[in-house]
Amino acid sequence: MDIKLLHEKFSQKIQIERIKQKLSQEQLAEKANIHRTTISAIECERFSPSLETIAKIADALNLTIQEMFNFNF
Repeated sequence: MDIKLLHEKFSQKIQIERIKQKLSQEQLAEKANIHRTTISAIECERFSPSLETIAKIADALNLTIQEMFNFNF
């Protein structure tokens, strides 16, 4: 998988999981202890998160890091 496609799929995954759990970007950001604009930038593919940020988002969504990269949706 090329990096552009990985970035696109990861962004979609976060948005899908956030919506599935009925969370706003602000609520997810609060749970993950990151800024709301970071969530927005990730979902809009304007920002590539660090591993630390990925781990925080995964934890906030009650997912493993492995599940974050499962793009069967």
